[in-house]
Amino acid sequence: MLDNLLKNFDPRIIFIFSILILSAFGLVMVFSSSSVFAMENHADAYFYLKKQTIYLVLGLIAFSVSSNLNTFNIEKNYKFYYFLGFLILFLILIPGLSKTAGGASRWINIAGFSIQPIEISKYLLLIFISKHLIIKKDKIKVFKVGILSPFIISLPYVVLLLYQPDFGNTVLLLSTIFLMIIIAGAKIKHIIISFLLLGSSFIFLIFLAPYRIKRLMAFLNPYEDPHGTGYQIIQSFVSFANGKLFGVGLGNSSQKLFFLPQGHNDFIFSIIAEELGFAGCLFTIFLFLILFYSILKLLKRSRDLFCKYLICGILVITTIQVIINISVSVGLMPTKGVPLPLISYGGSSLVFTLGSLGLILGLDKRRK
Repeated sequence: MLDNLLKNFDPRIIFIFSILILSAFGLVMVFSSSSVFAMENHADAYFYLKKQTIYLVLGLIAFSVSSNLNTFNIEKNYKFYYFLGFLILFLILIPGLSKTAGGASRWINIAGFSIQPIEISKYLLLIFISKHLIIKKDKIKVFKVGILSPFIISLPYVVLLLYQPDFGNTVLLLSTIFLMIIIAGAKIKHIIISFLLLGSSFIFLIFLAPYRIKRLMAFLNPYEDPHGTGYQIIQSFVSFANGKLFGVGLGNSSQKLFFLPQGHNDFIFSIIAEELGFAGCLFTIFLFLILFYSILKLLKRSRDLFCKYLICGILVITTIQVIINISVSVGLMPTKGVPLPLISYGGSSLVFTLGSLGLILGLDKRRK
């Protein structure tokens, strides 16, 4: 359907257009979902809108810069980007620089801005993994080379993520690498083994931390503790129930009146559902489908493996984030703390997501 609808358009135009529409829609929804909270906490209904606008401008600059980078140099210096990503993530261990919120040390303070290092580090790791898969392509069907080596390379990142702790981004990063290995041509038998190992590891990590077990129990039966661990997802359900088909109207959400925590961030899709209804949810998903369609078109016409693997990695990690965020909102997954790309409030996520999408355009230029 999308192919017939958009086949006469340049995928680069569709790509840029969909990003701009999603970002603009995100600004509208951030303001709508945060205005009451901002007025109460900052005496300014436009507080989060102003900050998100600044982040969007910085993100568009990052998009423009990354789309004009020399991707041959990026490929050549892939080891440098691996160590740079690790060092950036390591900054959370430095006292005075690290910022703790909600029991997690996932941010660093620089010049008055809070930055979440994993939002850039994950893309730097994908650069290394893309080149690594090319170097090892002749031995990709050997288990210790094709399957184990990419995960072993990722372990320093995973250790730092679990230290924070940030289980959501751990799952996101390892799942992306797993799918990149599949695309690179690993054996089916090895893929099944690695899937079982990953699944077992995730289950082990869940039971290792009591708060993760509570989240899992809340996911399985949120009404068992409706005022505690189940509160957030129940309030999300209320948002969907209120919204029905066409919603209560933009700006008219009742759940943003301090009922639904993180309504402008992790649960912004719930506010979309309440204010714009099922139709608004379909519209949001349709915009993402157009974005993913355009990336697939750019991926299809790429001519070398580095472009294919890196574009694929960026597409996969963005798609998984969308799936996780929406799944959490509708109760199909336990809460993960993963924002909705280009729409949720958050500077690091918006700026570096746009930067990674700009890099896709830079990689597309190599076909010439």
